[in-house]
Amino acid sequence: MVAGIQIIDPEERFRVEIDGAGLFIRRIDSAALMAIERRRQGEGNRQAINDDVLDYVLLDWEGVSSPLGDSQVPCTRENKLRLPTSVKLKVLAAAQMPRAQLGEV
Repeated sequence: MVAGIQIIDPEERFRVEIDGAGLFIRRIDSAALMAIERRRQGEGNRQAINDDVLDYVLLDWEGVSSPLGDSQVPCTRENKLRLPTSVKLKVLAAAQMPRAQLGEV
């Protein structure tokens, strides 16, 4: 890997470990964030923007299950929004980190 700062490439994908689960994410650049904010313009709902960003950056997962029946759940927008807030914050933080810092969050 080349030393220094690397730009964000929308094709990059990363696996991060959070609380024993493997989450596949991509970083978000300012153009993608601005597009999400434009779609929500006028709503005045910051939570809706955060939900859209989470849906954008979180692509897939392993080891995420339901407390009822302990079965694996698919990585859908609805299930992403059901993640505990602490996990959502870690995903959003990881999506803003330089590539060299990604890994165990």
